[in-house]
Formats: sequence, structure tokens, C-alpha cells
Amino acid sequence: MLKERLGIDEKDSKILNWFMKDPFLSQNEIAERLKLSQPSINARIQKLKTKGILNFDVGMSFNKTNLFLSRIDFTATDPNKVLDNLKKCTFFANGFIMSGKNNVSVFFINETMKKADEIINEHLRSNPLISDINVSFIVTAANDYLFKMDLEQATAEKCYKPNSCSICENVKTDKKIPHDHIEKQQTYKPSNYKRYNPSDDNYTSV
Repeated sequence: MLKERLGIDEKDSKILNWFMKDPFLSQNEIAERLKLSQPSINARIQKLKTKGILNFDVGMSFNKTNLFLSRIDFTATDPNKVLDNLKKCTFFANGFIMSGKNNVSVFFINETMKKADEIINEHLRSNPLISDINVSFIVTAANDYLFKMDLEQATAEKCYKPNSCSICENVKTDKKIPHDHIEKQQTYKPSNYKRYNPSDDNYTSV
């Protein structure tokens, strides 16, 4: 069973569930619910943190920011090297190494789809280690998705200058061909794409 796999008991399970619903829940409140002392609850919480099962994280809500989250699946001959390079991008949200032909999946968060296209064209399509690229945009998340972003870097003027990705100092790509000869591809059709925003229950056309 899952609890045995994680090495937790019924009380630990309840603590985890309560924190996932309310991360600001106090130890005293948990102690009252479980009929245990506060020091006992603290010991359990510290144990769960040490095991990496309980983590408190801070980020921005995808469902509430109205930014654009792109998912790119592709085949990489050296997935670790590719991910190590791409995660230096200011707009990189997360990346995964997977089984199957498309063995890497990465997520980028952007203010505009135009910027997303520039990143994909300059840092993925031009990379000789990457092939068979498939791009999609996330419309909405069933459960809220928190992402981290260096806002100082993300709002820096240099990241929005024309062809800024081609001269990026963070992401280094040994390009197959010079960037000005890459056949630029548009991964979306603005008139057909809508970003769902649950906060106002309306679709935002792009």
C-alpha cells in the first residue's frame, strides 16, 4: 500500500492531507485533532520533512496569472545535458526525462506566445541533440499549478529585445545552423487559441 511505500502511518497521512489543504495550519490545531501533544506533532512533522515527503513551497499560480504555459516533448540524444542547459533559461518552469521515443518533456512560462516561439526556435529546434519536437499550450490546470520564476530576469529589457534568445548568455546551444537561417515555425494560431482563466470564468482570446 501507498503508506507502507512512503513509510508513514495513519497519523502521518492525516497530517499530510491537512497540510495539503491548508499549509498554514498550526501544530496546536493538528495536536487537538489527533489528541496528541504539540511536541509529538512537531516531531512527526520534522520526520516527514527529513524524508522529503512534506515540503512547503512558494510559487505563482498558473491558473491566476493568465500567463502562457507551453509543453514541449522531444527526443534528445543526451537528455541530462539538454535539461541542464535549458533550465538556465529565465522562462524554464520544469523538465522531465521520460521513457519512450520522446524522452524529454519541458515546460516554459511566458507572457506572450511570441516569446515562447522564439525560445523553442532558438534553443530547441536549432539544437543538434534535439529532434522530433511536439509543442502544445496548457489551457487550464485541474489542480492549481505553482511555478517559480526569477522576476528580475523575466522582466529585464534584454530578454525582450529582438532575437534576444539567439544571443542569450545563459543558455548555450551548439546550433546545427546559424540562427538567422533557421526556418522559424509558429506553434500556434492566435485567432484559434484561448486561455481559460477560472478566476473570472471567462476565456481570454489571444
